[in-house]
Amino acid sequence: MSSENLPTVLFVDDNQEARFLLGKMLEGTCEVVSAGSAEEALEVLSKRFSEEAPDLFLMDIRLPGSRSGAELLHLLQDFGLTREVPAVTLTTYAGPGDREALLEEGFDEYVSKPFRREELIGAIDRVLGGALPRETPLK
Repeated sequence: MSSENLPTVLFVDDNQEARFLLGKMLEGTCEVVSAGSAEEALEVLSKRFSEEAPDLFLMDIRLPGSRSGAELLHLLQDFGLTREVPAVTLTTYAGPGDREALLEEGFDEYVSKPFRREELIGAIDRVLGGALPRETPLK
């Protein structure tokens, strides 16, 4: 299947193995572009997405460097990018109130780690308004 028609996801997570596995997990469903920090994500946005924004931001909260995932989201909001591009957090923050707090920060959807593939794909499909390919089995 050509990646031309697939939604593009900018995935920000400091764990290289997680970036690799998520890329494999979403193969044929989304085109995944990864970054290991908020700073790297901003660089990728300016280079890879200078003409057209990704279809989705998917990010961890705990990131190395000076910005967390929530701070990166606020910066993207300041640039006006999140008006058109939904943001999903993929995080280990799964305590009481964490989901609500992160949604209040401005994330459109929340998925806690560890997660099942169908949970993540369901969240992505919801925020993209059902834009994922239908022939993808949710197994």
